[in-house]
Amino acid sequence: MRPGSRREVLLCAVLVLIALGWIVTGLRADSGELHEVPVVLVGPDVVTAPLVKQVNAVPGRPFTAGGVDDPAEAAELLESGDVVAALHLDLSGTRDELRITAAHRPELAREIHAEVARIETSRGRTVALAPTDDRHEERSWARITFATALAGFLLVCVVSLVWGPLARTLPRLLARLTALAALAVGAGIWGWFLAAPEPAGERMLVASVLAATVVAAGALTFACEVIGGLPGLLFAAAVIVAGPAPLVLAGDRLLLTEPWATGSRWTIAGAGESLLWAVDARTGIAQPVVTIMGSALLGLVVLVATRWLVRGLVAPDGEPVSVSGWRRTLGLVLVSATCVTVLATALTSALHAETVPRPLASLASTTQCVPSGPVEDVDDLNRITRLRAEPALQGGDVGVSAHLSDGRSIWMFGDTLRDEKFSGAGFVRNSMLLVEPDCLQVVLPESGGAIIPDRDDGVGYWPMSVTTLDKPGYALVVVAAQRVRTTDSEDAFGFEALGPAIAQFVVPDGGVPQLIAVTDIGADDADTRRPMWGAAAAVSGEWLYLYGTAREPDPPLGTGFALHVARVAPDHVADPDRWTYWDGTAWTKRAGSSSELIPAADGVSQTLSVFERDGRWYAFSKSDEFLGDDLVFWTSSSPTGPFRAQPPVGTLPSGVARGELRYMPLAHPDILEEPGSVVVSYSRNSTDLGAALRNPLLYRPTFIRVLLPRH
Repeated sequence: MRPGSRREVLLCAVLVLIALGWIVTGLRADSGELHEVPVVLVGPDVVTAPLVKQVNAVPGRPFTAGGVDDPAEAAELLESGDVVAALHLDLSGTRDELRITAAHRPELAREIHAEVARIETSRGRTVALAPTDDRHEERSWARITFATALAGFLLVCVVSLVWGPLARTLPRLLARLTALAALAVGAGIWGWFLAAPEPAGERMLVASVLAATVVAAGALTFACEVIGGLPGLLFAAAVIVAGPAPLVLAGDRLLLTEPWATGSRWTIAGAGESLLWAVDARTGIAQPVVTIMGSALLGLVVLVATRWLVRGLVAPDGEPVSVSGWRRTLGLVLVSATCVTVLATALTSALHAETVPRPLASLASTTQCVPSGPVEDVDDLNRITRLRAEPALQGGDVGVSAHLSDGRSIWMFGDTLRDEKFSGAGFVRNSMLLVEPDCLQVVLPESGGAIIPDRDDGVGYWPMSVTTLDKPGYALVVVAAQRVRTTDSEDAFGFEALGPAIAQFVVPDGGVPQLIAVTDIGADDADTRRPMWGAAAAVSGEWLYLYGTAREPDPPLGTGFALHVARVAPDHVADPDRWTYWDGTAWTKRAGSSSELIPAADGVSQTLSVFERDGRWYAFSKSDEFLGDDLVFWTSSSPTGPFRAQPPVGTLPSGVARGELRYMPLAHPDILEEPGSVVVSYSRNSTDLGAALRNPLLYRPTFIRVLLPRH
């Protein structure tokens, strides 16, 4: 192929377009935004596990997050370079601490701090940046290694202008190698002074890396020129100069999208930058070493052996292969491989794009305090239920409760009516009430909707039980709920339950509960034979016991639900793979093997209470579900039963014939505790939906005290 021929010009044009395309699209990829930066959240697993999922679901994937509960382990991850930053969660307050490894680029550190601060602000929290060693603040290794690689490339261009593309004599070959070695020594000396005042070992590493990038870039350029002539020289320019250009402009590959982030790592300048940062980050050095050494060795071998290779190769007919034929064959191969690689990488990156789920909005606040007066007995509880001062909670059912270590209590209600003057939704599937001495406050999410938000498809959550786990400076509140879909908005019974869910809240001492995660347990399925886990819950020792209720579809009139039990370490409640189920003799991983603690015949309501008092376990419910009358305790010596029904302690007719609904009796063993008895509540409603809307007092719990069985 003659210099200046149409084919050579076409090859040159293709190479120039590829290089320009890589740089221009790389500039667009350098949006100044983070892309999959490895970080770790430091805190209790029960808190970090759901937060990790949410961080990884943030649109644009700025972070790839993990979680650990040991600060020492987080420090090791930072030291080893496995993560770039660690966010230490202070759940007793609202200010977290961000630690960024000192061995990282200042551009990246600034972006990480800004992005973390933005996410924290959206949750009503702040972040403090821990002091770091900033000795690298004024250095940009990407630009430095790019300069030395560029120097090696330009040296070859000068030599080619003076002596031509081939070393036709041994002195010419030695002269080329000497010039390259001299430039490498100069780069090494520059690196030695540049790394001052670091220890001698680190300065020597910097000097060696900069010298190696000169040799690798120069040798590779020599080889490309020998093999491809002018197109080969342009190919070298594309690889050595255009390849790392997006990285140089961005300052860090974690500020680039794919394929530029990965592609830049395999360039000589990018590999040199990785080696220099590995001094502090202690990351793997195999890939950058292979890139630099491989480029240098390939180039030197081709440079030294050029004349021997050209003379030794023969065509099939025995004639020597011409230099132009040799150039043409390998040049076309190199160009084709480059084009295919670039196109394949771009296509793979496009196909790899994924849709991320909507992150939870958990920023919540409380309404103005409604004075409740002293609460000394059941009459006071019922007096409170008649207060109408808070428009955010005018009526609701269920009313499960738990005590917080800071002296307050937390209540969860089901379908909640709000005053028409309320600025948010007038009806929500659930709500939360925070009760402290002489003060009632409704907890409202930022959206003004349900405290456990509905799914995008309209499925809502009815609370069934609530438990608290005391932690230093805060409490973790676990709400077991059932997923509910409306089937007939005009019918009080026009709904179907699709399965259980776990909602987790963090409550700082004296602070506002914040939702951190909602996890659906199992697929949507209205089959009542599948236990509704969390219909009751209790913490005992190191275990959280989740009771489930189930029965056959379309049972005989008046049939109750059977009771089953599962258990899990409280910190792993949102991971059903960690649950085990009581099969009558032992705990098993198979949910389908769970045995009945109470049979469906004369069984419990769909939602009930199970608690322990003085070493004895009690299940409290209305016998035979909604249409039954008797309030019954089932007792056992252990959380796994067997539970035996005791004589009724009261009656609770449903009142359907009179247009009344009285249902879902629940025990509150932590409220107004007295020996030998327990406070219980039951929900009230009307078969006339309009009646409750006109008078929300008809749609509020009523409290009574009942005696505990003596045996």
